Amino acid sequence: MSNLEHLLDEELYALMLEDKRAAFHVIYERYKAAMLMYAAKRVPLEIAEDLVHDVFIRIWNNRNEIEISEKFAGYLFKSLRHIIIDHMARDASAQKYLDALSTFAETYSMDRADDKLREALFLEGIQLLLQHFNPQYLEIFKLRIEGYSNPEIAKKLGLSEKTVRNQYSIILKYLKDKLPFLLILLLTAR
Repeated sequence: MSNLEHLLDEELYALMLEDKRAAFHVIYERYKAAMLMYAAKRVPLEIAEDLVHDVFIRIWNNRNEIEISEKFAGYLFKSLRHIIIDHMARDASAQKYLDALSTFAETYSMDRADDKLREALFLEGIQLLLQHFNPQYLEIFKLRIEGYSNPEIAKKLGLSEKTVRNQYSIILKYLKDKLPFLLILLLTAR
């Protein structure tokens, strides 16, 4: 791999188009720290790590469809900037959505027994949605709900923090997509 490290980014990208993972690894190692510092100035470090990984995953997965008409480094940072902006927009939208749900719940809540029933129905709905995930994903999700941090879960399950973070992120993205369906079920269960 040492001879690849001397190649220009564009030459490495050309090798990536030929499915050369070693070239991709050199690009990753060359830019991950700088991209992480860039992202960490705008979002929390844990999220910054995920966003940087997302950029590289997208580049590898879409390498044959991407047309780069600029310096490769410029393309990387522009991609990271777009992912950060998308994350911030989703995060702001998610907070507004949660605030609206909270207001809705306070306005239309009947009594404590009704709340307990809704909570049970909601948790049952989540379990139904997650039944196709393997047990490791579910255990990570359960431990996060119980308040464990990613490092604590990783240690407890003998996994890397990155694996915990990625699998939890996959479940959260899935649930966010399915949440409106679950809320409809919950609200019609009266």
